[in-house]
Amino acid sequence: MDESNIKYYVAVARYGSINQAAKAMYISQPQLSHIIRNIEEEAGMELFQRTSQGTRLTRNGEMFLRHCEVIEQEMDNLRRFVAGTREENSRFSVSMTRFSHTAECFNEVCRRHQENPLLRCKLKEDSTTQVIEDLAEARSNVGVIHFSTSNMEIMKKHFEDRNLRYIHLATFGPYVCISANHELVIKKGRAGLDINDLRDYGVVRYIGQYEDFIYHIATQNGLVDLNESQKIIYVNDRQEQMRLISRTNFYTIGISEFDGQDELYGVISVPLLHTSEHLSFGILTRKNISLSAMENEFIELVSAHYRELQAEELQKQ
Repeated sequence: MDESNIKYYVAVARYGSINQAAKAMYISQPQLSHIIRNIEEEAGMELFQRTSQGTRLTRNGEMFLRHCEVIEQEMDNLRRFVAGTREENSRFSVSMTRFSHTAECFNEVCRRHQENPLLRCKLKEDSTTQVIEDLAEARSNVGVIHFSTSNMEIMKKHFEDRNLRYIHLATFGPYVCISANHELVIKKGRAGLDINDLRDYGVVRYIGQYEDFIYHIATQNGLVDLNESQKIIYVNDRQEQMRLISRTNFYTIGISEFDGQDELYGVISVPLLHTSEHLSFGILTRKNISLSAMENEFIELVSAHYRELQAEELQKQ
């Protein structure tokens, strides 16, 4: 049972409504409903009774809730213990959404300090929602996230509620990540593709990240939810995703290419046309936290890298 799913379950139980819990957890109601169904399937039992007034715990659901609350409390105790015993000199702890541009910066800081005999570095890649939780619960000290610019005010309030400081990095339009030999590229070139061009092709996405804003595309014909695509391929990591795209007619949505993407994988990124969607990238830290020298170095490197990407993006327009 994933810890984030436990939090979602407890929220629905406490609010007595999937809709109200979704608002409190800053995800959509359909996404939370999907998560609850997965929890019940994994548990092998009905945990909620759905009524016109909301949701009500079954008897098994009440017992399940008690165990979840104990787990939450023990995880909080464990995090406080770990946070209180960290070695400050070599601490470098980052949570990020899955983008190679950010991972390259993490790798570079590790390379610079590889001779440090006490080096302790941690990189966790997850959804935007989970990265926020990692920061708020002191599992990581620096977070790099993305979200739709249309949700900017909602997200800023969320950061404030969680006592987090947000530093804006850059804003990008979405790109289609696709094989350089894909029939659409051969036919239409690299100037860009419309979301409708991709309708008959499979979308590659990460397991468990239903709330990822990059799968919800605002187009001139309305919102397109890639979670509802007829063909979906789930993967765990970036390299697996790239290799799959390079050898098939599948695609995914991201931003501009990372260094060596085409040379390493034969995968290119072309603009997604006719969309008003834009993705905002930023850094999160907890307020009043003292960051290590390596963490501050990482923030400087990420900031410079995304500024450079932003400048390149503006030149293309």
